Amino acid sequence: MISSLQALRFIFALFIFAHHFPLRDGEPAALLEGTGPMGVSFFLVLSGFVMSLGYADKVRLPNFSWGDFMKKRLIRLWPLHILCLLIWIVAASRQSTFSIQPLPLLGNFFLLQSWIPMVEAKGNAVAWCLSDLIFFYALFPWLVRLRAKQLVLGVLAYFGLVLAVGSALPLETSRGFLLRDWFFYFFPLSRLVEFCLGIVVYHMYCRAEAWHHVSWWKRLSPSSRAAVELMPMLCFGGVLLLVNSYGIVGSNVYAYYLPSCLMIYIFALSHKSGNQGAVSDALSRPWLIYLGEISFSFYMIHYLVILIINRVFSWVYPDEGWALRLVVTLGITIVGSILVNKYFERPVAELLSRGRAKGKSPISS
Repeated sequence: MISSLQALRFIFALFIFAHHFPLRDGEPAALLEGTGPMGVSFFLVLSGFVMSLGYADKVRLPNFSWGDFMKKRLIRLWPLHILCLLIWIVAASRQSTFSIQPLPLLGNFFLLQSWIPMVEAKGNAVAWCLSDLIFFYALFPWLVRLRAKQLVLGVLAYFGLVLAVGSALPLETSRGFLLRDWFFYFFPLSRLVEFCLGIVVYHMYCRAEAWHHVSWWKRLSPSSRAAVELMPMLCFGGVLLLVNSYGIVGSNVYAYYLPSCLMIYIFALSHKSGNQGAVSDALSRPWLIYLGEISFSFYMIHYLVILIINRVFSWVYPDEGWALRLVVTLGITIVGSILVNKYFERPVAELLSRGRAKGKSPISS
């Protein structure tokens, strides 16, 4: 994994945290409005890029096993999802006004919640993204085999189809469910565009030397490299302001396509050239890389921690402002992420991987 991109995983996880952190418990105003969708879009494009970086060559081997590939992905995602879902069930059962629906809960358990247009299917709300990722991973071995031109043309045509279908849907159902928002934001078939864009960025990364982008980067002065690395960050900020100002349904998804691709390609190019800019260098600090490594745990538990700490503060310090609650919540989320990663996520993955290796055929990969 490219160190600067690893660190950016944590920074964008912080943006998602800020989007979910309410300034006042029970009210919609958040610490940073709109940064959650921005972070999710970056993660989905990054997933396509990183998956290609690690597996593009492996899927072409004659002994590649789709089943073993998917088992490895599930081992990485599913155990922590189940742990967080159990915590959510316990927390939700403590609220007398909330009823847990068995059928949507079963769909949530099997990571199918993004396919279900129901509020009741959410569970640990942020886990919807895993439902999408599992679907993307299942298609990945075929997507990454496409030639770059085929993939680009396919993505353009597919995006047009997504826009056409989404725009034709009603804004909401008779029950008040925001159907069009669900289609653009949660539905796996719609979010597939971003994962494919990550694979497109990987193809660009592979051609960076042939396109003379690497030699161009090396010719830049240190200040110019830093300016180029800051460019996608400014682009993200500008798009965020536009999305928050106009609020068109779906724009909080497709508006971030370009900034996400641009950021990943620039920092990957900086790494490939061997001459990192000042921003890449700053992001390559060991402690930031480590926080990037635990970003999945951070993402999975942060919403639960926010809910629980908000409830505790409403009991103990009902008149306390948001600043102290923010410090406590963020601190507990980071420490909790470290503990969950060290004592649950990694040990369980290693245990399940050993069991998988024992039953693995000699030709599987």
